[in-house]
Amino acid sequence: MKKIIIALFAVALPMMMQAQSEGLISKKTFNGQNSDMSFYAAKGAIPEEGGKVVFKDVISAPGKNKEDIFNKLAQWASLRYEPNSMMGNDYREPNFYKNIEYAKITEANKQSGEIVCQGAEELVFSVKPLVKSFTQAFYLLNLHASDGKVEFRLHTLSFNVDQGEGEFLRMSAEEWISDDECLNKKGELKRRNGKFRIKTIDMVNELKKEISEAINQ
Repeated sequence: MKKIIIALFAVALPMMMQAQSEGLISKKTFNGQNSDMSFYAAKGAIPEEGGKVVFKDVISAPGKNKEDIFNKLAQWASLRYEPNSMMGNDYREPNFYKNIEYAKITEANKQSGEIVCQGAEELVFSVKPLVKSFTQAFYLLNLHASDGKVEFRLHTLSFNVDQGEGEFLRMSAEEWISDDECLNKKGELKRRNGKFRIKTIDMVNELKKEISEAINQ
């Protein structure tokens, strides 16, 4: 009997080691689109303005006039923030998103060049048989079109954080993914809320990329 047990263990050991290396039976760190995790842990990667998390940027469109930019921007936004819509089937793709019913455009003023989008979408961390790890993210995105550029401002960001047993708690970005709340004393991402920070940074970068592509067509 001992010989049989030893033989079975010898066969199983390489399989166990492989499973552990692939994260099947070990704790696995969530990875983002950027392979360098220090990118997400860098101080200021989640920018703040007056104590609030605010992502700001200027997306250039050389040679394009305000009207042309606004029209392309409005077309992009109408598709990107259509409620109950989804882009792609694989959450690991950078352009994947799944909107919930609260996603919409709240303002589109051609004269002023202002477009305001209400983001309400799932951010998926992992998918396993019968289990999906995700959050719901809510935010406002202000876009201002003018000659040659779009001013980008994403703010009022919050998440529904899973508390277990079907209970969710709404947490603001300031109290969940900011430097003070999300980085440990070593300057590393905390395990529980670090994945929220990673997904948020990836989402913002993808939005800016999509806008740039849309207005520069």
